[in-house]
Amino acid sequence: MVRSAVRVVLRTRPTDNFASDCINLLDDGRGLTIHLPRKKKRDNYVNNQQEDWAFNFDSLLHNATQEMVYTSAAQSIVRSVFEGYNGTVMAYGQTGAGKTFTMTGGEDFRQRGLIPRAIADVFATISNKPEQSFEVRVSYVEIYNEHLYDLLADPDAPLVDLSIQEDSKGSIFVRGLTLKPAPQEPDALSHFFEGNANRVIADHKLNTNSTRSHCIWTVHLSSKSRVESDGHTTHSKLHFVDLAGSERISKTGSDGKILKEAMYINKSLTFLEQVVIALSTAGREHVPYRQTKLTNILKDAIGGNCKTTMIANIWTEEVHVDETISTLKFAQRMMRVHNDATVNLSIDPEAQVRRMAREIAELKSELQMQNQLHGKSHITYGEDLTDDERFQLQKEVRDYIDGLTPEIEVKTIRQVKGMFKIFKNFVQNSEAEARRGGGTAPPTANTDKGGNKGAAGAKGADDGVGDVEGDGGFGVGTAIPAKMDKAAKAEVRKSAEPATTLSPQSSSPTDTIMHTELPDRNQSYEDFKNNDGAQLASQLRSNQAQLREKKKQFRDAGSQLNDYKMKIDELRVAVENKRREHDQIGVDDEVLDEEEYKLLQSLKENKQAYKATYERMQAAKSAKDYCSRLVDQTRNKLMTEFDSWYESTYGVAATSGMPSIGGGSTVGQHMSGTSKFNKRGGGPAAAARPIEDDENDPGLELDDPEQTAYYAAKRAAQLSKNAYRGRPSEKGRGRWL
Repeated sequence: MVRSAVRVVLRTRPTDNFASDCINLLDDGRGLTIHLPRKKKRDNYVNNQQEDWAFNFDSLLHNATQEMVYTSAAQSIVRSVFEGYNGTVMAYGQTGAGKTFTMTGGEDFRQRGLIPRAIADVFATISNKPEQSFEVRVSYVEIYNEHLYDLLADPDAPLVDLSIQEDSKGSIFVRGLTLKPAPQEPDALSHFFEGNANRVIADHKLNTNSTRSHCIWTVHLSSKSRVESDGHTTHSKLHFVDLAGSERISKTGSDGKILKEAMYINKSLTFLEQVVIALSTAGREHVPYRQTKLTNILKDAIGGNCKTTMIANIWTEEVHVDETISTLKFAQRMMRVHNDATVNLSIDPEAQVRRMAREIAELKSELQMQNQLHGKSHITYGEDLTDDERFQLQKEVRDYIDGLTPEIEVKTIRQVKGMFKIFKNFVQNSEAEARRGGGTAPPTANTDKGGNKGAAGAKGADDGVGDVEGDGGFGVGTAIPAKMDKAAKAEVRKSAEPATTLSPQSSSPTDTIMHTELPDRNQSYEDFKNNDGAQLASQLRSNQAQLREKKKQFRDAGSQLNDYKMKIDELRVAVENKRREHDQIGVDDEVLDEEEYKLLQSLKENKQAYKATYERMQAAKSAKDYCSRLVDQTRNKLMTEFDSWYESTYGVAATSGMPSIGGGSTVGQHMSGTSKFNKRGGGPAAAARPIEDDENDPGLELDDPEQTAYYAAKRAAQLSKNAYRGRPSEKGRGRWL
């Protein structure tokens, strides 16, 4: 058992408005101080509010990259999972402080979050342990308004509020939770992207993509040795907890549904703090884990069988100093919580029996060898006494009883067991004679040669030491109107009114507007990209530029790899020819001349260069495919934003005639007239959208099974019809990550 305190890493959100007047980061890279002057309310008013605070943590990461955060906060936890320990990494802080960004990442390749990095690290470690067999399964749950939902459940199944229970060992588990097998890295990432698309998010004043639920991604890992058949299997869990951010309603301006969600979030975080206070208070016996589902599901991670690291995310702007102080206080309390982590080991009884049987057989062989070395080759183990051995042993016992022999030399356990049987027979026969009046008598005629009574005597208890077992081995239709100012929009609507007279049968003005001639949609889309969608369009161009760069790096590496392969083949042929010459003239194979030595040295150097280039090509392929997914994701997001802008501006749904992201041409087929919400009540209907490559590049299909499968899984999860599921958020419309 390893007793350790919860490790706390502080991460600051990068900002241009750092509150340097009141926040001071210490030089040791572990702490900070805050000075918040008291507010003067009126004359002669005594204000005793605290105005200075000092905080110290295990690590402080200021303007840190995602890679630095993973190395500092999560890498050691991931490594300990392979030792059989449970591990948890959780992100805590106010809304908008960067918790979800820390966990899942951003739009750029370098901004991958802790979860994708941990998945890659897990499977990289597995590939370096060929002597062990691993089973990897994953799960993803969210706690939304105090309901527990499975993000990886069958999309066609109804939503079920899951329950939390304890097993016989006191460990927490979720009954009915889907555990998806993930034999390879692409499988795990595919499940992660699928579940991530199902999360509930909304926008408010402080965060346009605010998660409205607590989410827990878990990797379930089992491993056993391929070499030793000892029946030992280690089971461990790796949890990544993305807590929803605490909110002040006065700052977020939430109302309606979002206000209700905020109340549930703040309530669960309050109970989480109560649990932390109870665990950090000496002598406190009761810990209120069962007050909420959040605290109940985190029972093992906080004060239980787990190694835990908490990332405290803070927003270092002066307007958020109060929330920052609150987060820092909670983080300090968390550092006083201690966990007792133990290795989770199970033993297979059948494997234990097989192992013990092999050990017995080996010990018998060793004993037999020792006996042969000491001149006792006649001694055997695990067999019954022969008739001759029984007869000789009976004679020795008789002589001992008659006093002719002072003692019997004990040689083996088999001999001792045999003597006990003979003594028993003597006593039984003597008692029988005495009852008949004949006094004490030696064994009678019904005693066989070995001293056993009849056939039954030869069927006694097992004489041997034991038996030895045998060894076994999107865009559709035409374009929509361009962006206009308010006067232009009013003019368009005014000019449309005389041409559109509503009949009694008309259902709504919107139906009539659909018959009004609207401005060119392609031009409207281009104007949107230059105005409201400028930021997304810029991000798309940036991602496309990165993609082209990664493609070039990949092609260059592939070209070099082919060159090295040709060179290696040439050198191999040269070495074989050289050796053939040696055989013809009778030169000893162990003697190398200078030319053959240079060929072999060059062959070795080219093989090393080939290996290094292949690893570089794999990294380039990974980066290229990841950038390709970012391009697809940004393109789809730009289309979605254009849909929303057009519908809110003109009251017409852009269900046809959408331009392609690439520019002039349109792509795809007409969108079916389905509802914007799917049958599960909240997720937008998933219309498949085409993914366009920026350039035709036949070199992208170079055979690389691992990386191809890796990003094929991402793309499949993104385009899956059933990937988008959930509940509608603000304004009756779902916003999704």
